[in-house]
Amino acid sequence: MPTLRRASSSDRAARAGADLRLVPTALAGWAGGWLGTSGRPGWQLAGLVAAVALLVLARITRRWSRVPAAAALLGCLLIGGLHGLAVGTGPVRTLAGDHAGADLRLVLLHDPVRIAAPVKPDGSDGSAGLVWVRARVVGLRTPQGNVRVRAPVLVTIPADQASAWRDAVAGSTVTVRGTLAVPEPGSDLAAMVRASGPPTLSAAPSWDQRAVARVHDALRAAVADRDPRARALVPALVVGDTGLVDATMEAEFRDAGLLHVMAVSGSNLTLLLAFLLTGAKLLGLRGRALHGLTAVGVVVFVALCRTEPSVLRAAAMGTVALSALVAGAADGPRRGLRSLSAAVLGLLVVDPWLSRSAGFVLSTAATAGIVLWATPWADRMTRWAPRWLAEAVCVPLAAQLATGPFAVSLSGSVSAVGLLANLAVGPFVGPATVAGFAAAGLGVVWPQGAVIVAWPAALAARIIAAIAATASAAPGATLWWPPGAVGVVLLAVAGAVAVIAAPACLSRWWASLLMAVLMVSLVLRGSVRPGWPPQGWAVAVCDVGQGNAVVLASGPGEAVLVDTGDDATAVLGCLRQLGIQRLSLLVLSHLHADHAGALPQVLAQLPVMAVVTAPGQYPETGTVPHLVSSAGDVVRVGAVTWEALAPPSGRPPSSDPADENDGSLVGRASVGGLSMLLPGDLQADGQDRLLRAGADVRATVLVVPHHGSRDQSRDFLRATGARLALVSVGIDNPYGHPHRQTLDTLTGLGMGIVRTDQGGHLAISCRDQRCRAVPLH
Repeated sequence: MPTLRRASSSDRAARAGADLRLVPTALAGWAGGWLGTSGRPGWQLAGLVAAVALLVLARITRRWSRVPAAAALLGCLLIGGLHGLAVGTGPVRTLAGDHAGADLRLVLLHDPVRIAAPVKPDGSDGSAGLVWVRARVVGLRTPQGNVRVRAPVLVTIPADQASAWRDAVAGSTVTVRGTLAVPEPGSDLAAMVRASGPPTLSAAPSWDQRAVARVHDALRAAVADRDPRARALVPALVVGDTGLVDATMEAEFRDAGLLHVMAVSGSNLTLLLAFLLTGAKLLGLRGRALHGLTAVGVVVFVALCRTEPSVLRAAAMGTVALSALVAGAADGPRRGLRSLSAAVLGLLVVDPWLSRSAGFVLSTAATAGIVLWATPWADRMTRWAPRWLAEAVCVPLAAQLATGPFAVSLSGSVSAVGLLANLAVGPFVGPATVAGFAAAGLGVVWPQGAVIVAWPAALAARIIAAIAATASAAPGATLWWPPGAVGVVLLAVAGAVAVIAAPACLSRWWASLLMAVLMVSLVLRGSVRPGWPPQGWAVAVCDVGQGNAVVLASGPGEAVLVDTGDDATAVLGCLRQLGIQRLSLLVLSHLHADHAGALPQVLAQLPVMAVVTAPGQYPETGTVPHLVSSAGDVVRVGAVTWEALAPPSGRPPSSDPADENDGSLVGRASVGGLSMLLPGDLQADGQDRLLRAGADVRATVLVVPHHGSRDQSRDFLRATGARLALVSVGIDNPYGHPHRQTLDTLTGLGMGIVRTDQGGHLAISCRDQRCRAVPLH
């Protein structure tokens, strides 16, 4: 007689709706990958103990459903540990620990990416600019001979050498001299490498990589004569080629909640597959033929966008979301959540470092939201609206509610315009993607035909860019939200309430219209943190990403701006929030783009009395007077006193790229009862040289040199006697700034640390010899 058993909760869940059986397994695998790649033996031991405990508990209780979770935890822990061991040991890591130089043989994993460009004397931003590229070290040249290795690194190339890397594309093997440094703990890199010479091409890419490069070139050529914004956006949207996207455009898309549009994302693949499947069905294909076509579409997408972890993630998430949407409300959540869990587990096995990726968290959360809610909500909305409108609203709404708590922990703000912007660009993303892919393929065999096919893609891209620019300029594009764990919990609760209320709201036209009007009013009205900037603020540090921009209040509506950063939207928005209408002085520490890249836009938008630089630096200032300053100069502008401490008078500017940072114009500002030291990108050698010159570097507040890099002089930091250290740095920047060693040094010297990547814009006010930093977020 067969044995009967009570159905478990997971069995009931599988029959009733979402299939949750694989979710604990995927979460356990995620935890295992995170612990395994942590580089901390204590944490890894704790994970091992937890896995063994789960297995023992399953044996005692005979609840074998716990075994897959234990196996996933143990397996991903082991895989992550092995990956961490591979990057944390070996000759490359040893050289990095010694901060040594070496001749490296590298295989480039993608095309070099431009991240900055110096301001040239003729006013242009340079044709190459500072670039970075991920690579795999396959050989080292040491005094003892050549050594074969295999280690991932991140290579940064100075601005004046970037042009030498133009022919070095993905798959190329190059030999280059570089200085190595240790990355942050938990990084998937064996070392950070700063190239100190031009590369020598040792081997061309393989045939398949050359074929992909030809497709990319064909797409660029097809839109070469179009509007500049369309020319930049089409390759970015179709194949993730962001080489022509400037900082202003990127900031507009980020503020509008559209950054995923110009990156390789699951939505791109979903649109491509939906087009292919629709066309195949019209041609009469069914069953296995459709499955085969889907597989071919995924493979082609991954190949054209290159098999990087982010591309594999996008392919997996896009396929999962599409399958759930096609399955419908009855079967979509059950099938989709099961597929999502399997995809997460598979990706973590292939690349355990994804467990530490913020992008992976957001992508997984967005896909889960689409899988669980988008189709049921769209079914409700179709009671009064057409299907296409319902899906256009419900898919981004589900994704935004699911990602909200995670996004606010990273940015400290809530996107109010994101849903509206995604709804507006929705009708144009599909044509741009599909026509772009068609033009890319056709351009290899018939370039003239590709130009014609690319026309609708360029037109759609131009409209998308205009929507992004308009949305990002709205006063309420992003709304302030309480910082820290409290803000995350509050948004999670608010999101849960919204998820519960959404079906009832979306099923009624008047309720949906009311919510739309409320959202539009929030966007048009705007919101900032109550009390920001604080009354009587003296200094503000604008969050311009991986850059620097410091505002010194010189009078009502006036300020001295030290550096502009490279994000014009961010710095101009910061000045607007501070109520600055005129710049009494604009000081540039040096002409690297992360300090001076937004100069043209600032000069175009605000009245500027004068621009000040170090000797030998010649930015294009138009009709604005350009002044040169060196050690000993003192300038008083309203409430601000600026004293230049370096470089010394008469010292010629160095042509050595390694000395560019140490040539920074260093100053100390006195304003509002505090003194602030602004050392630009001064490095340890330059800091020590400044001390030997007898400069008085004492200050109440220190802007940490070079965004908190590892290259710091402890003697210099101690000599400042600062009580507060400000770090202007970008979230998840490729340099690992600020370095843990620098943070530990600052803490050991008794300084409080405030960072723009954690708090956004920072405002400082002093009262009765006590200063406080008030973050925007």
